[in-house]
Amino acid sequence: MATTAKQQADWSLKPRGPISGTVQGALAVAALAVVGDVAALEPIWGGIATAGAGVGSVLVSAHRNHAPPALLYRLVCWLGAGSWLTYTLAAGLWTQSSWAALGVGALVAGVVAPLAQATKRPARHGRTVILRSGARVGAAWEARIQRVCRIPVTVTNVVRWESGAGYDVHVELPGSGSTRKQLATAADALATDAKLPEGCGVEVVPGEHRGAAILRVSTVNRLHEDIDYPADYRPRSILEPFALGEHRDSSPAEVMLREASALVTGKKGSGKTTTLHALTAGVGLCRDALVWHIDLNGGGMSQPWLHPWLEGDVDRPAVDWAAASPEEAVTMAEVAVAIAKDRKRSTRKLKIQANSSLMPVSKSLPEIVIILDEGAEAMSPANRDPVLRDLREALEEIQRIGRNEGVNVVISSLRATGDMISPNVKKQSDVRIGMYVTDEEELAFLFGWNRGIGLADLPGVGCGFIQTGQGTPRPFRSYYMRPGDVVDASQAVSRMRPELDQAAREIAGEVYATRYARMRAAFADLDDDQADKLPAMRAPVPAPATRPNLQVVHGDAAAWPDLRELTRKPVPVVSGSAADWPDLRPRRAALTAEQVREDEARPLPEILRRVLAAFADADDDRMHSQDLADALDTTPTELAALLRPFNVGTLPHKFSRGGQERRGYARADVQRAADRFARGELADPTTAGA
Repeated sequence: MATTAKQQADWSLKPRGPISGTVQGALAVAALAVVGDVAALEPIWGGIATAGAGVGSVLVSAHRNHAPPALLYRLVCWLGAGSWLTYTLAAGLWTQSSWAALGVGALVAGVVAPLAQATKRPARHGRTVILRSGARVGAAWEARIQRVCRIPVTVTNVVRWESGAGYDVHVELPGSGSTRKQLATAADALATDAKLPEGCGVEVVPGEHRGAAILRVSTVNRLHEDIDYPADYRPRSILEPFALGEHRDSSPAEVMLREASALVTGKKGSGKTTTLHALTAGVGLCRDALVWHIDLNGGGMSQPWLHPWLEGDVDRPAVDWAAASPEEAVTMAEVAVAIAKDRKRSTRKLKIQANSSLMPVSKSLPEIVIILDEGAEAMSPANRDPVLRDLREALEEIQRIGRNEGVNVVISSLRATGDMISPNVKKQSDVRIGMYVTDEEELAFLFGWNRGIGLADLPGVGCGFIQTGQGTPRPFRSYYMRPGDVVDASQAVSRMRPELDQAAREIAGEVYATRYARMRAAFADLDDDQADKLPAMRAPVPAPATRPNLQVVHGDAAAWPDLRELTRKPVPVVSGSAADWPDLRPRRAALTAEQVREDEARPLPEILRRVLAAFADADDDRMHSQDLADALDTTPTELAALLRPFNVGTLPHKFSRGGQERRGYARADVQRAADRFARGELADPTTAGA
């Protein structure tokens, strides 16, 4: 608490104290009266002097920012002195009553002299004077911050929110080593000290400069009610922010995804999928961006967006590509990586023409945003499934290399924990959204400790914290998109979204060109009575297990055919009703004893034989993916697709060969797959179902 020093008399000639100032003022007025009497001045000159002194006092007080009591004190003093001077010029100076009046006036002026020291709080940076009600609120917050944080701040303004749900408190820090971070850390304690209602709190955001801060104080729990998605389907750009919901003060909770990857976490029923719907709508309505979905949760996120297309209401789906299986997701992610790498080389001239280090996106060169729903298993560092591991690595690579080239990812997870999200994914996510949880440790993992946030700030499901960059996480409520809202937005996106650029389509190849057929087969309800009315599938439907078209080739390596030609086995066009569609799932019948004896002599699948031969030629137990692919005259992506059915994937860590650190394969993994095939534990996918 501040202490008040005892007032002492100041008898120095310098008028700095109430006593010395009063005495010197009285002597000055007496001296003027003596001069006026000797010069025989008319009394009117006393009135003129009084009026001039009053006007000058008002101007000086305004310049020095004096408070109303100080201005009134100065006016009364000048009026009293001027009145006494005018009276003495008219009635005579040398009377006992004249000097007695001067003495009484001086005594009164000295007693009330402390009023002359009152000044208004400085109106810094153009701020207006705090009104009476705001001044009371400001004084209360000054005392509260001093009590809780031990920081003597100055409140410069109090601004009520238009929604009536709270107010902003603008504060100036004292400059004695205090920082905004100290206020942000104590935000929960300040809200408790203010006895705010449940679900209300204090947010600390930057002020006009580093020595200023704004405390956003909510007094009404607006986040308790649903906020419908605004049906605004006007085209926009990925270069602009778009809203996912609203903050407590009704301001939009916006994100920008042109250069940023995003991470969304939240338990089941927390509103995470609704937030992903808002993200899909925000990106989909951009005339220079495309949405790709990876939906490993049974189609819960993608199906509403594909519904108008599946029903034949629109010619193309709002989501340009949707993957419902891990194998399809890996293919999508690897295609995205290839597109990002190609754009690094092919957009050089475009960047120079635009004089920009950031690749310009447009309708003819759109950004690709991959949104992953329920990525807990896919993104878990502890998952050893080779397919999901390849998916995780591809998505992490997109995060690392795709920012400039307009290829980004939005990853979601049920838990914000280290076993569900790798540190690299969290670090590379510039936008972080944590929906409602019951464990504050998950918020601390996602946003960091000592951020001044807590579960008390979240009223319930549908609410969360949103953070961009190093900013303070702010509570918000996500827009509520009902199924009908998603369908309406899907139809709008279908009409306006761009197409993938020609260069990217050439890189993606046939797997991209035939995606619609696989999407229809994966997301349509084939048990519905309307299944036989689905439009005919005009494109091939290659299933992941049937993509390799391997043949047994005898002879030396010189006689081997090109692997890429082997993988281009034409698949018949499927048309008619769903009942006529072939079952593309790999089947393996139970082996009889006779078959086991026959299998002992059967040759290994060609891909395994050739890979083992390549290892033997290299005389090494490990080979980089690119080197092994070159030895087989194929690409790393095609090689991965060929080996995946045999549960052979790349090693989890890079290793050095030829002075380069890269990922690759181990001979032992291939040999293990060959042994399992020989024992009948693995089937040849090229002959499955034959």
